[in-house]
Amino acid sequence: MPRHVFGGSTSDYAMERVGNQLLVRPGATGTIWDAVTGGTQITDLTDLAGTPITTVTADSDGGVAFYGPDDVTHLYMDFGYGRRYAAAAVDLGQILQQHLAQRDQPGGWPSLDSGGRISPSQVSGALDWQTVAAHGAVGDGAADDTPAILAAIAACPVGGVVYFPAGVYRITETLDLPMGITLMGTHSNLMVGPGMTDEDFACWIQPDPAFDGDNVIQIIGEDDGTHPDISGEHRIRNLMIDGSQLTGSSIDGIFAKGNVQNIIMDDVCIRQMPNNGIVTADRTDGVFPYSWRLRHVMIDNCHANGVLFNGNTDLTLDDVQIIGCWGRGFVLENCTNAQLLACRAEWNGSHGYHITGAWGDWQGSGGMQVTGCSTDRNGGHGMLVDATGNGPILITGLQTRRDGRNGGAGGDGLAGLAIAAATMPVTITGITCYPGVDDGGASTNSPQYGLSVTGASTLVQVDNGYLHAATQGLYSTSTGTLAVGANLAYASGPTDAPVRTLPLTASVSKALVVTAPAGAATYVIWRAPKACTVTAVRGYRVGGTGVTINATKNGADLLATNLSLSTADTWLAGPGVQNETMAAGDALAVAVRSVTGTPTAVTIQVDVQGV
Repeated sequence: MPRHVFGGSTSDYAMERVGNQLLVRPGATGTIWDAVTGGTQITDLTDLAGTPITTVTADSDGGVAFYGPDDVTHLYMDFGYGRRYAAAAVDLGQILQQHLAQRDQPGGWPSLDSGGRISPSQVSGALDWQTVAAHGAVGDGAADDTPAILAAIAACPVGGVVYFPAGVYRITETLDLPMGITLMGTHSNLMVGPGMTDEDFACWIQPDPAFDGDNVIQIIGEDDGTHPDISGEHRIRNLMIDGSQLTGSSIDGIFAKGNVQNIIMDDVCIRQMPNNGIVTADRTDGVFPYSWRLRHVMIDNCHANGVLFNGNTDLTLDDVQIIGCWGRGFVLENCTNAQLLACRAEWNGSHGYHITGAWGDWQGSGGMQVTGCSTDRNGGHGMLVDATGNGPILITGLQTRRDGRNGGAGGDGLAGLAIAAATMPVTITGITCYPGVDDGGASTNSPQYGLSVTGASTLVQVDNGYLHAATQGLYSTSTGTLAVGANLAYASGPTDAPVRTLPLTASVSKALVVTAPAGAATYVIWRAPKACTVTAVRGYRVGGTGVTINATKNGADLLATNLSLSTADTWLAGPGVQNETMAAGDALAVAVRSVTGTPTAVTIQVDVQGV
C-alpha cells in the first residue's frame, strides 16, 4: 500500500495563536496523531526524501511536509500550542481521479444504471459471462437480436455463460451452440396460471415469423467442416423457447445430432413449436447423442411430438412434463439405460409415452426404468411399449388417468398401459390405472382397458396395482408369457359407480427343454400342489424342419389338436386360452408328438394360474 504526502500546501504551516493572530513558527517540532483528541501518536513517518522520522519539523518558513503511514490519508498535527490541526493528504484529488478511472473496468468497481442494476458489460467481465445485452441485444420482442446473441456465443469461452436478462429476444436464424457453452436466462415460464400473463415473466427466445432454419437451437457432434467430431458439456438453464409466432410446419425447438455428450437442461420450457419440442438423431456413421439429463423441463403445445429421443443411451429425464402436444408426448426409440423419474404426459393428441424401436439384442444390452411417472387424458394409450430387444423394462409406480380419449370417443382398444408385441421383458409393479371423462364432464369414459397385453409380447409380469378402466381392468390376447400377481385389484365402468372384482391369482410357467428330440416322447414335469388352471400351452423350436407338441393332464391332451412348431426360433401358442382346471395331485406332462429333420432343441411351456 502506498504512503501519501502531507503538507507543502499554503495551509500546512506550524502556527501559534497570539491574541487574535496566527503567527508562523519556523523550526517548530510537532507530533502526529490519529484523532483530534486522545488517540494514538503516529510515529511511522518519513521526510520527503524517505528518511524515517517520528516527529515533524517546520522549515525556515514554518511550512510542514512529510509522508504518513501506508494508505493513511487523514491525520492530526500537534505543535504544542493547545490544539491539534487536521491534515489531509495533498494527493487525494489524484487518488480520486485514479479511482474514478477504474469505473466498470476489469479489476475496478461496478457502477449501477438508472434502474439500480450493474451494467451488463461489468457482469461479463466480473463473472466470465457474456450478456447478450452487452453485445447489443434489446430484448423488446421487436428488434432482431440474432446478431447480438450470435456475437455473445462467439465471444464466450468454453465453460462460459451466455446470459439473457429478462426480456423477449426475437431471432431470425438457428442458434448453433458450440461445445461447453451455457445459455442461461432468469427463469422459464413453465406455465402461466390464472391471473398471470406472459408479459409478467418474460424471458424467452422467440423465433420471428420470417425465421429461416429447421430448429431454434442446434447442437452438432459431427466433423462436417463446421462442427467438431465430438461435442458436449452444453447447458441450457432458466430459459424458454417460444414458437408462438411461427407459421411453418417443420421447425423444431432443439435439435441434436451425432456424438453430443453430457447435455443438461434445467428449468427449460419449449412451447408452441410447429414441429417437435426436442429431437435427436444419428449422423452418417450411426453415432447418436448420449448421456443427457433433463430436469424441470416443460414441453407445451408443440404441433408434433414433445420429445423424440432416438438412440440416446444413458438418458435421464427427471420431472419432465409434456402437455398438449398434437402428436405423442415422450418418444423413446432405442434409448438403452434410460431413466424416467416423476415425468408427466397429459392431454397429448396421441400416446403419452411411446417406448419403441429396435433396442439392443446382444448379450447384456440395456433396458430402462420408469419410476413414479403419470399420465392424464392423452388421446392414445397412456403408455405404449412395443420395443424389440432383450433388455428388461422396469415400470414402477406408474399412474395413468383418463387416457384413450380418442377425440372424445374413447374405445378403440386403448389402454392406460399397453404392451404390444414387445420382445423386451416388461416388469410392472405398483401401477394405478384410472378412467374418466373431460374436465367439464363431456366425452366418453376412457380408456377401454387399464393394462392391455397383446401380440407376441415375450414376457410381461405385473403385480401390486389397481386396474380400473371403462370396459376391463386387465385385457390380454398375448401369445407370449403374462405373469399376473395376486396383489392386483380390478374395476370397470365409471369411477363414481365402479364394478370391482377380486384379484386374480398368480400365473406361473412350467416348461421343459427337450434336447435333440428324435421322435415322440412324453415327460411328466409337475404335480399340482392345489387346485389351479392351465391358461396356455406354447412351444419353441431350434433347428430341424418341424415338430408337433402337446401337454397332458393325467394323460389327457390339453390341446384338442397338436401344436405345430412350423416356424423355427419363434414362440408359437396353442389355440387360445385353455382354462383347464387341475386338482391337487394332478400330473402335468409335456409331449413331443412328431419330429421332422433334426432339431437341436424344443421348449414346451405350460402357463398355470392360481398356484
